[in-house]
Formats: sequence, structure tokens, C-alpha cells
Amino acid sequence: MSPVIRANWLLAGLILLLTGWIWLDRHDTAQVHTVTGLHPAQIIHVQLWKGDEPLAELVRKNGQWYWQPEGKAVEARDWVNRLLHFAELPSLHRFPVDEARLEEFGLKPPRYRLQLNDQVLEFGILDPASSLRYLRVGKTIHLITDSYTHELARVPNA
Repeated sequence: MSPVIRANWLLAGLILLLTGWIWLDRHDTAQVHTVTGLHPAQIIHVQLWKGDEPLAELVRKNGQWYWQPEGKAVEARDWVNRLLHFAELPSLHRFPVDEARLEEFGLKPPRYRLQLNDQVLEFGILDPASSLRYLRVGKTIHLITDSYTHELARVPNA
């Protein structure tokens, strides 16, 4: 076999290897870690606080959201959907809670708390280097994008 043919076979093998690697990389089935592991459809109870002040409490019954304790139907469904979206936010980085450093992350006390079913999300400050927000859920601090945090302050009238 001539050196040219051997080199062509080597190049063809290399191209196949690279193609396979690219295909596997694009079809990677690695799970994206969300901050709660909940899907919005699973959530039936929502509570929101600013500091220690309760701002809203909602309960889902038969597919409709109701203000608590009034029992009046929620008209601002888009706002509720954005609150539910916090459940499936991807955790871009996470690390265990160090109680001694909570103040450093703006989590002692948190400015807002959002409870989705039994999971409490505590919102801290923005990380100055990445502009990602610190979010405590249980014993983990996550860094999340800050796309919807402004919705916490925009509580519609009951």
C-alpha cells in the first residue's frame, strides 16, 4: 500500500473519530440540575415574603389559583407562572450552605423568600463577578440568572 493511500485511510479514520465525538457531545444526556427538582405542574401552594412581611399566599384547586385566605381567584396568571418558573431554574453553580457566610451572600436575612409547596427559596444578592444571584434552597446555595427576580416585588392586587 502506498504512503498516500495509507495517509488517506488515516485521515478518514480521524474524521470518523471526530464526527463521532461531536455527535456524542451534542447528544449528551447529562441532566441539568434545577434549584428545586419540582415541575411547575406539581406546585399547589405558593407563599411569598419580603423580609418577614408576607406578601402573597396562593393555593391551586382544580387548575385555578386562589388568593389565601380570601379565596378569590387570581387574575394575574402570567405573574403566577413566572413565580412557578423559579422551581425549574437551572443551577449554574452550587455549593453547600456555610451558616457563617450567609450575610456575605445577602442571605442573612434574605430579602425575599418564596415557598413552593414545602421548598423555601431564599434570594440573596448578585455576585459582583458574574452578575448571578445567590439563592438558598435547603442546605445548598445556588447561583442563578436574575431574569425573574423583579417579579417578586410586583405583587398584583388580590
